[in-house]
Amino acid sequence: MSIQTLQLSKREDIAPICPHCSNELNHMYYRTKGLGLFVGKNVIYFCPHCHKILGIGQSRMA
Repeated sequence: MSIQTLQLSKREDIAPICPHCSNELNHMYYRTKGLGLFVGKNVIYFCPHCHKILGIGQSRMA
């Protein structure tokens, strides 16, 4: 069994497209909630055109 690697390529000449409204994403909006120290800090990323959620993340810094 061989292990294949995933290659990542940096591209500055194209912009990602929103999966909901199909507009190019030259920037994104985000909102945070939480303190970020002992309580997790939640981040919601969303499209600036249609305002639909693109991703959610959480960080905990102790």
